[in-house]
Amino acid sequence: MAVTNGDRLLLTRYRDRPYRGDALVAGFAEIGETLEDTVRREVAEEVGLQVKNVRYYKSQPWALTDTLLAGFYCELSGGDTITLEEAELKEGFWIRRADLTPHDEGVSLTSEMIERFRLGKID
Repeated sequence: MAVTNGDRLLLTRYRDRPYRGDALVAGFAEIGETLEDTVRREVAEEVGLQVKNVRYYKSQPWALTDTLLAGFYCELSGGDTITLEEAELKEGFWIRRADLTPHDEGVSLTSEMIERFRLGKID
């Protein structure tokens, strides 16, 4: 889930996972929950923020965990103070578009979404 606030993007870093780089907010859908509701719930749970204008981007099969990733862009609704779910995340921060470094779009859906934001290519 790419949470945007004007020219800023929310990035996170996992607490106890092998991957140590920047990540978007992520989570799992609950039984009976729409993907859009999953976006709102997971963002609220993991970083304490409210979002609006939830927009599906695309999906990507992820063979490493036998899961299907669903990418969404959404906009901040309300205050921008991050409150981390510290059991899962060690860091959450806003970064301006101009301060993002290029991401390889071919590696993962997350990298592609960050790069599209950096280039101003999101609706």
